[in-house]
Amino acid sequence: MEPLLDDVTVSSFLPPTRRIVLHIAVIAAVSLIVGPLLGLYVFNAPRGEMLTLSLSTGLGWGLSFAFVAAFIYTAWLIRTVWKAYYKHMAARKMDEFYRAIEGEQKD
Repeated sequence: MEPLLDDVTVSSFLPPTRRIVLHIAVIAAVSLIVGPLLGLYVFNAPRGEMLTLSLSTGLGWGLSFAFVAAFIYTAWLIRTVWKAYYKHMAARKMDEFYRAIEGEQKD
């Protein structure tokens, strides 16, 4: 059962599931590429030593980058849901206002 906010579910404010999965896949791919490269840049490794760094160091930087990206993405999702919720509530209040002006009763 999904939590309700007045008359709608929380999932109605989220982006489509396919888009969320695509975003997660892009975050994972970028993290696995940029994370190890960022680790090499921080350690100031010359080009010849790129292959000699351990796999665990590269994966550690990649996972660290993925965690930071996941926190940023979660914050973005929360912000998106709140903006959609406030927009929904404003539209609902406007509907009630127009009904009150026209003298109609709420169903």
